[in-house]
Amino acid sequence: MIRVFSDFDGTIAVEDVGSRLFRTFAGAEANEIVRHYLDGSITARACLTKECEAVESATPDEVERFLGQFSLDPTFKGFVEFCRGRDIPLVVLSDGLDFYVERLLKINGFGDLPFFSNHVEFVSAGALTKLVPSFPHTDAECLLCGNCKRNHLLTLSADDDIIVYVGDGISDRCPVRYADIVFAKGSLIRYCQEQNVTYHEFRDFSDVIQRLELTLHRKRIKKRREAEMARREVFAQG
Repeated sequence: MIRVFSDFDGTIAVEDVGSRLFRTFAGAEANEIVRHYLDGSITARACLTKECEAVESATPDEVERFLGQFSLDPTFKGFVEFCRGRDIPLVVLSDGLDFYVERLLKINGFGDLPFFSNHVEFVSAGALTKLVPSFPHTDAECLLCGNCKRNHLLTLSADDDIIVYVGDGISDRCPVRYADIVFAKGSLIRYCQEQNVTYHEFRDFSDVIQRLELTLHRKRIKKRREAEMARREVFAQG
């Protein structure tokens, strides 16, 4: 069986919603926090925690109004229909916050799609409302992401499945090592090139549909040897 996993920010959502969220509600401090993450000074979990702390106040209603300006890739609807019509499971993986991922999927008609992300609570602190993140899908041995996308790929897939991954950024670097078919854009392209990860460049989900159509017409779909070995190594470690 083919199983598809897709990133959200910058992939399903046209823009990086999380980045815009913190730039809007935390200002220049958010940019400084991200800079420390990019230079390796802090982990992804620390980055998201500090970004939330930098937001002086943001109520659910304020954030929901803010989300009204964002749109999903217009070709994503066709991709969802493509997967459903062929009984291909599709799971959304985000290293962002569940509040906006769930909301944007729901208002665009994809509320039934399974997704995994980091969690956020809106907590009253006097006259202020603070964002308090938590990381229910973290991996203690991996500092790259708050939500370990690799673990979702492995736990939701069987040995004989063909794993497809679609992404564009830093949090997608780990899971592409374990995927048989990789679709990349943005900074993920350079990473795949540097790490010799075979990939297909895409602009939107219409490109993904076209390539997968060709794949499905093959008599036998081959696993990517490097990905298969990487998966076996993880399971061997227990």
